[in-house]
Amino acid sequence: MKKEYLERMEKMLGEEYPKYLECMNETPRRALRVNTLRTAPEVFAEVYPYDLEPTGFAANGYYTNETSPSSSLLYRAGVYYMQEASASAAVTMLDPQPGMRVLDLCAAPGSKTTQILEALGNSGMLAANEIVPKRASVLLENVIRHGADNCLVLNESPKRIAETFPEAFDAVLTDAPCSGEGMFRKDPEAASEWTENVPAGCALRQAEILESAYLCLRPGGRLLYSTCTFSMEENEEQILAFVKKHPDMKIADAKVTFGRPGFPIGDNTAYSRRIFPMDGGEGHFAALLIKDGSGESSLQLLPSDRLPKEAVQFLKETGAPGFPYYNVHGEAVYGSTHPFVKTGRCRVIRSFTRMGEVQRGRFEPDHAFFVSAGQTMRSYDLNEEEAWKYIHGEQLPCVTEKGWVRVTYQGFPLGGARSDGHALKNKYPKYLRTR
Repeated sequence: MKKEYLERMEKMLGEEYPKYLECMNETPRRALRVNTLRTAPEVFAEVYPYDLEPTGFAANGYYTNETSPSSSLLYRAGVYYMQEASASAAVTMLDPQPGMRVLDLCAAPGSKTTQILEALGNSGMLAANEIVPKRASVLLENVIRHGADNCLVLNESPKRIAETFPEAFDAVLTDAPCSGEGMFRKDPEAASEWTENVPAGCALRQAEILESAYLCLRPGGRLLYSTCTFSMEENEEQILAFVKKHPDMKIADAKVTFGRPGFPIGDNTAYSRRIFPMDGGEGHFAALLIKDGSGESSLQLLPSDRLPKEAVQFLKETGAPGFPYYNVHGEAVYGSTHPFVKTGRCRVIRSFTRMGEVQRGRFEPDHAFFVSAGQTMRSYDLNEEEAWKYIHGEQLPCVTEKGWVRVTYQGFPLGGARSDGHALKNKYPKYLRTR
């Protein structure tokens, strides 16, 4: 780490600075969150082959010594999500509740997005936005694996989001791009690229994003601002400047016990929370703000479309209940537990759950439908050897009823297949098979 950075940290931490240096020489601890859309933590503990220790940052967050989640069938089935422990603190402080309409403004790769979806429990809705197209694709992949049916995935600028959704959300998460000082222990390359000018430059961009977040929040709503950095410019000073500009926004006490209070520089900045490596995580800052007043979400809802007869037949064949709301776009069919919404000129990556599409008079289901946590359907459970063959794209010998079937491992969905009565024709997406 550069001398200039260390001098800043010594000034900030004072007598705790030696402890910080000591922690920076320790191996970072890996952590995960149990996907409560798929199972309960106590059930997960019975099937997970590694020891678990609660992190204290999220009710379903645990430290683990697992090093290769991609080699785990449970991970591929979306039963858990690997996430740096302290990064889960932000959503815990936001405290989204079932039925809320929430915006994750800077969402990729999806760590906090999927955590919000767990909290919502497939009710209400989440709009998850990422401005960078490649990162938006990663976000979508993680949302699909998690199985939620109430997530709108967008690829748009925060400014366009604010123009399209004024005062539309009960809660907004702004996990802002930052200088990443809290990642230096895990990413030495990031530490080598740090300069004294980086925090100030990041702070300018963060201020612009916060303005968009403010415009999206309804009166009485909750805004959570977070970073994975330590600099005052990007944290307490950022929030203080924001509430001075917007007197209707108040820094609130999230009433959590993890981490430590933020630095008290005015307007209750001490209500924010800081997490240093000494506190059990890599590094995070989070501040909860509440907007004065009260009001309803201004989201413009769309009427549900009529489901094509081919899709109706598919649901009958698989025994799946389907969704309360549908949207038909060309030949593609989408379903959701929340009404579809008007998205204006925003670039939509996925409008809730893509069920599939009508092709030449038949319905071709999508992978997202088979892994939906809200759907039950005719399934075929595989043993470990068969499951890996499925993941690799192989056809599996299987005597079962003809037609579409959900393929599962230990009861958790991996994807779909079509049975001819003697074999399962693999429909696992090719872009996932090589991983």
